[in-house]
Amino acid sequence: MSCRTQSLSSIGFSLIFLIAALQLNAQHLKSYRVTAHFFPRDTQMWGYPVNQDAFMRGTAEVEWSETPADTVVFYMHGELKIDSVRNGNRTVGYQSEKILYRYDYSRVAVKTTIMPQALQASNTLTIYYSGFMHASKARSLSDYMRINRHDGVYLRAYGYSLWFPVFKGQTDDRYQVDFQKIRVTLPNHFRCVVGGQLLQETYHKDRYEAVWRPGYARVSDIQCTARRYNVVKDNHIAVYYTTNEKIARDIMGFAAKLKQFYKTHLRSVQDSSTLYIMELPRYGNISSLNMIGMSQGVYQHFHEDINCKLTIAHELVHPYVILPVKKENPFYALIVEGFPAFFHLYGLAKILPDTTFDLGKYMQRLEQQYLRKKSTGKNRRGFALPEEKPIVDIKADEIGLYKDRFILSDRVRLFFFDLWQNMGDASFDRFIKELFMLSSIDYTGLEKRVLKYLPEYKDHLHTWLNTTDYPEALEIKPR
Repeated sequence: MSCRTQSLSSIGFSLIFLIAALQLNAQHLKSYRVTAHFFPRDTQMWGYPVNQDAFMRGTAEVEWSETPADTVVFYMHGELKIDSVRNGNRTVGYQSEKILYRYDYSRVAVKTTIMPQALQASNTLTIYYSGFMHASKARSLSDYMRINRHDGVYLRAYGYSLWFPVFKGQTDDRYQVDFQKIRVTLPNHFRCVVGGQLLQETYHKDRYEAVWRPGYARVSDIQCTARRYNVVKDNHIAVYYTTNEKIARDIMGFAAKLKQFYKTHLRSVQDSSTLYIMELPRYGNISSLNMIGMSQGVYQHFHEDINCKLTIAHELVHPYVILPVKKENPFYALIVEGFPAFFHLYGLAKILPDTTFDLGKYMQRLEQQYLRKKSTGKNRRGFALPEEKPIVDIKADEIGLYKDRFILSDRVRLFFFDLWQNMGDASFDRFIKELFMLSSIDYTGLEKRVLKYLPEYKDHLHTWLNTTDYPEALEIKPR
């Protein structure tokens, strides 16, 4: 074997080892506790005072389920620097370097490596960091992420802006972890939303503090938004706005009407979680955990814009369509992702006039898109789609692959719409009330309830759920 071949083999082995170590780090992560102080008065780096306009200081306490035995690597936004790292009560050494990184809006990240021999004291790592997060259009004109003392804090998590340490590379799957607490400190004219449960808000003479518990979540769902907000709240709905209070109250009224419909016609549940709806700057149309962001343009045109109503309807519907189901149940994907995908449309169609939202026309467009995806194997942007498979064959660990794709949720939406059109309003309403009263579900149970209202539907039900066929008999009929 030549030296060149041997070197390439060694490099390949090292890359495989590094990727394995990164995945191991992510898999064994147990919890995060993060503090972030934006625009502190005592701003300094390397012992020198700096401008506070885009400055933040943070601490991340990260716990593993067991003490890491391999090299630990984490990434942060490229303008931040690591001030120190502690393992238990010991300060440990580390190496940091700047790298090109596509999952940060600046396309630059700080990569920090800690060798395994440094991680002996405990299974907890505390990372202290500080620096800037200026606006950047290096990756996309729509990347609005930044912090600015005069404007606000607009930070999305992994995939956009790494404002806390992320223990994954650019090719790893997104991981989930328990975000036990995130404490945010700001000047006292700001109000902040992270997501999850708001544990505490404190207003001091010179500062504002908010403590959030996002809970078990993906690293890509932990955003942080702060502005000079006004807030209206009622019935577990909070709207954070900057420009127009009447629109905020109209949004809150719309959301309350939807919740009442879901409670009456789907499942009667006591939903104690709060939905946070926020007015954001241009391109800020996002959804993360129980937070919905609307760009200022969309917010100002809430009454005419159906897209923000669709987003609110989808975020609100989840607790009203959840049935107890184990991951090994073939209906798991259908229930967890398929039910919300259709029934938020159903609710919207029921409370809005056809002139505002015509579900029949919406589904006809969806059918055309679905058939085009089936024939080409690509989405509208030309990217390859996963191989189509029957709805009940999608496993729990495949939901991420099929979510928001042509099976989850296109085919599921078309299936329930077909049931509705064949049953009619009154029968379909009774059918779904019975459906959501179930304590468990399987194919036999669903078939029994469908055939109760549609005795001739047995073959169609089999086609919808157990095959990928889309015969002419299932196509939406022109009205």
